[in-house]
Amino acid sequence: MLDCLHRYGVPQAEWESVITAELLALPGWAGLMHKLETEPKLAPHESVPCLWMDFLAVRLTMIVVATENVRQAYGSVLQFWSNWQQPIVPAPLTEAQQMAQAAKIFDVAQLLGFSAPKINSLPTDKFNLLVTEINAFDDWERRRVWHLAYEYRHEQEILRPLLTHRADVDPRRPAHRPSAQVFFVLMSAKNPFVALSKKLTQVLRHWEPLVSLVSPFTLKDRMTRMAQPFARWSSAQALANKRQSRRKLWAGFAHHSFIGSRTLLRGGVGAVSLGWLSVFPLITRLLLPRQAGGWYARLADWSLPSPRTELTLLRDETTHPEKVAGFFPGFTIQEKADRIAGTLRAAGLTKNHSRLVVILGHGSTSLNNPHESAHDCGACGGRRGGPNRRLFAAMANHPQVRIRMREMGMNIPDDTGFVGGYHDTSNDVVEFFDTAEIPATHTAEFARLSESLNQARAANALERARRFEAAYRATTPKAGLHHVEARAEHLAEPRPEYGHCTNAVCVIGRRSITRGLFLDRRAFLISYDAERDPENNSLAAILGAAGPVCAGINLEYYFSFVDNERYGCGTKLPHNVTGLIGVMNRHASDLRTGLPWQMVEIHEPVRLLLIVENTPDKVMEAVRRSAEVTELVVNRWIRLVAMNPADGQIHVYREGIFERLSNTVKLPEVASSVDWFRGKLEHLPIARHGDCCSREQRPLRIICYE
Repeated sequence: MLDCLHRYGVPQAEWESVITAELLALPGWAGLMHKLETEPKLAPHESVPCLWMDFLAVRLTMIVVATENVRQAYGSVLQFWSNWQQPIVPAPLTEAQQMAQAAKIFDVAQLLGFSAPKINSLPTDKFNLLVTEINAFDDWERRRVWHLAYEYRHEQEILRPLLTHRADVDPRRPAHRPSAQVFFVLMSAKNPFVALSKKLTQVLRHWEPLVSLVSPFTLKDRMTRMAQPFARWSSAQALANKRQSRRKLWAGFAHHSFIGSRTLLRGGVGAVSLGWLSVFPLITRLLLPRQAGGWYARLADWSLPSPRTELTLLRDETTHPEKVAGFFPGFTIQEKADRIAGTLRAAGLTKNHSRLVVILGHGSTSLNNPHESAHDCGACGGRRGGPNRRLFAAMANHPQVRIRMREMGMNIPDDTGFVGGYHDTSNDVVEFFDTAEIPATHTAEFARLSESLNQARAANALERARRFEAAYRATTPKAGLHHVEARAEHLAEPRPEYGHCTNAVCVIGRRSITRGLFLDRRAFLISYDAERDPENNSLAAILGAAGPVCAGINLEYYFSFVDNERYGCGTKLPHNVTGLIGVMNRHASDLRTGLPWQMVEIHEPVRLLLIVENTPDKVMEAVRRSAEVTELVVNRWIRLVAMNPADGQIHVYREGIFERLSNTVKLPEVASSVDWFRGKLEHLPIARHGDCCSREQRPLRIICYE
């Protein structure tokens, strides 16, 4: 690398700029090399010896070779550095450019009300200052000002209806005990699932959805060995052995088929004898995607039966005091109690627990989508959140954990049971784990809750379908559900779901302040109760997690939309998976980063509007406890709003101070959210709908945990 820099005569003071430019020529590959150099454990199997210096050496060597080829072809020496450093002298303005400048001055004078005599009477220095200001308001500056106005409009369209709605609601929680409580994982695609489930209170009264953003377990080594199947029952062990043997048989067949297809003889024979078998799955995946998905799922269940499993999650410090192969084999009782209590305490769920608490994770399934993990759980490292939720429920049900939590001041009733579950946000399937462990005394309540969630997922699918041009005229929840199930199984579908697309708002507070509002799938909802947080600790913890996570998601979509080729990865249609590490365009390109156009095409690029239900001084005190959140607020990566929990007054943070918002707006009211969005593709304003019970009959309360 030094040889190349010296060969081109690059002065040492300029090395950094030249090297930076060379790295940014292929930012995807350079970023991968840097990541694997600084965090080699990210490699899935074995550490790869990646070094930035090696990458630069290869890149600069290629420049040397290319330069030498040019020299030999044209018989001259390419003055690389001198040509790059040669200053660009601006050419004098042409007559046309001078006329354009005069026209611009004329337009500004008209806007300011300046007459021609007044312009002519200006002193030279004043006139030059006016021209400088006009020229400074160039294309980029006009875009910036326009975008600020655009965000201000969006801010007013959210805050003014919210202020109106808050004046009409009672934010206090009811004292009765809910029949069920459900934790949902926080994501913009999930929140309408919670909102639409509110209409089901006629089916299941007194149940309480909760939304969880961040997993209570960090991605540390001790999680790795938590989930291990073992045989408490001999039949389960026999089934596990059968499954393992069949998997080995299939793996051997797939391996030999892969190798054989690349040989002359076996490749030809295999193509002739077995190639026709691929026609049936190809045709069914294209013509009958939903039915084909069901067929192949049943075939998989028959050929690879799943045994009953349990989680080995308890670590005895006397027998396993140290790591085994670098991992702790489970949690201690105290570690479990700390995690469960921390999760419930941050949600404000310290008392009045229901008899049934469901912990619902999320993930995404699509047939042909190399960007599928972008729809999975960010708190789980881009993986599916079902295992973590199953683990949480098992830990919360452990008798010794309950005893330890009582000693810590959190008393969960003995008749409260936790159930883990999983929601697939692509096909809207909901499944539960370890249902055989639910006591017989709770089966009726669980059946009612399951039926309510089935209705809610169908209603959610109908609302999701309105953004798809192929289904926005769907009229029934059943039709919407069938459509999203088919999209997830379609071999040629580039848009199996929109995920976090259109996210713009994050509301941290009691769910009563948003209950009954149609938020158009654009709001992250996080439960927080200031009355139960006198020391501001829960708010600081929530902001410390929700701020970077929600802002990161928002900015990922923001930049991928405003410049999809540079900050996103363009259209996904020509993408090829490369080395199981990323995608490239066709067979050769930079490693593409960011989100594809099909994931962001309906997004509205505005910075996250973070609304916190607390007083301005307490909000800022909680912000300052986290360096990351402080950076987001001070550098204006997010827009911050405080809502007073006592009277609902809203204060917007601008230029270091909070400004009170006083003007309200009349809210549109509709019988149901379906009446508001049916047949519409575009973004919709906030409306109040009647999907919930009236305030006099309202038994449902929503808490979102993050």
